[in-house]
Amino acid sequence: MTENTEPNGNIERQLAEQGFYVSTTVGCSMRPMLRNRRDRVIVLPIGDERLKKYDLPLYRRPDGKYILHRIIGVRDGKYVIRGDNTYAKEYVPDAWVLGYVSEFYRGKRHVLSTARSYRFYACVWNLIYPVRHLFHIGRTCAARVWHKIKPKKHSV
Repeated sequence: MTENTEPNGNIERQLAEQGFYVSTTVGCSMRPMLRNRRDRVIVLPIGDERLKKYDLPLYRRPDGKYILHRIIGVRDGKYVIRGDNTYAKEYVPDAWVLGYVSEFYRGKRHVLSTARSYRFYACVWNLIYPVRHLFHIGRTCAARVWHKIKPKKHSV
């Protein structure tokens, strides 16, 4: 999720002391929006309000791993979360959430999480999820079949 070479707790400390946390994203789970080691996020601490659908929370799993994914649903005491480039949902309790992305830099382009263009992207990306998921399943099945039937190379 984020590039953090400091021990666990550093992000929490920075959010508490400075009121924000800046990091380069790491990993491909939020592609195409956030690119591996190329884009930066600005995270603000959670206030009293609950996050909303399409917000990007930064949370810490019990194993200590920091994750930044999109909220696709809000339930009592939990968020339903999935990365833009993943196909599994995760149910995240409020207690795990440390902050949320208020803005990010995609290369040199600055994007506010409240901007209409960003909210539109998040809504459309979520709406086309079933099509993306079916495409992913089809591609995975086709690759498996191809690897079983492709001719083997013989050395001379």
